[in-house]
Amino acid sequence: MNIEKITRDDESMVLVNVLEELVREKVDSAIKSLDMCSCEKCRLNACAIALNALPAKYVTTTKGALMALLAASNLEYQTSVQVEVIKALNVVKENPMH
Repeated sequence: MNIEKITRDDESMVLVNVLEELVREKVDSAIKSLDMCSCEKCRLNACAIALNALPAKYVTTTKGALMALLAASNLEYQTSVQVEVIKALNVVKENPMH
């Protein structure tokens, strides 16, 4: 997850597609087990394919609350995200764009 710069006391509002963060997490963990290229281009292509197959789940929240929101959403969307990520990784593995 790309949350390093977020601090707990930051109350700035952000607009985020929760599924984007979940897809990135799943791609990063699954790519290792599929014996495929893990370059940034292949990684991002898999993320784009998976996200295009999933409904967007945009929310507004404070930066400080984003971690809790992602954790809750992970349980709700875990199966559908995992299925689409595996499909996307297989497409990229069979047709790398480099």
